Amino acid sequence: MFNMLFGLKDIHTVITNQRKIGGAAEADSIRLSSGETYLNPVFTNVDFSKGQYVSVGFIDEEGQNIIAHVDQIAVIKGLEHKLICQLNNTYIKQMLVRDTLQYLQKLCEVNAGFVTKTFKKEALRLVQDISVNELQKHNISLPFPVEEKIVKLA
Repeated sequence: MFNMLFGLKDIHTVITNQRKIGGAAEADSIRLSSGETYLNPVFTNVDFSKGQYVSVGFIDEEGQNIIAHVDQIAVIKGLEHKLICQLNNTYIKQMLVRDTLQYLQKLCEVNAGFVTKTFKKEALRLVQDISVNELQKHNISLPFPVEEKIVKLA
């Protein structure tokens, strides 16, 4: 997927399928009708009721968790689905890298001694999401070799 998003439905799809596809929905900026502008918001939630989108939740680059009613949104610029290692929002990037590394370590513990095709596929997707550099930076090794050529780097 990793490309331009076109609306709340796309944001909701990325959030709902995050475990399968990885990454996050990030925009260059979001401006509310009140005039407040937030840079590099990463969307964390989209609520809908009776077939209508009601509110969106996002975290800005300063770490503020904001929930806004859809009627309050004036403009969303540069909305994209990005890998975690490609995010411009450093606050959420650090948080997601930490969470992904913890999940990856647990995944390796649970599958200790058994490198199945399913385990390898999920582990490689996680590595692709955060980058091989983060694995090396945190001294984490996988029970199988990871070729840097097949894993996209930011």
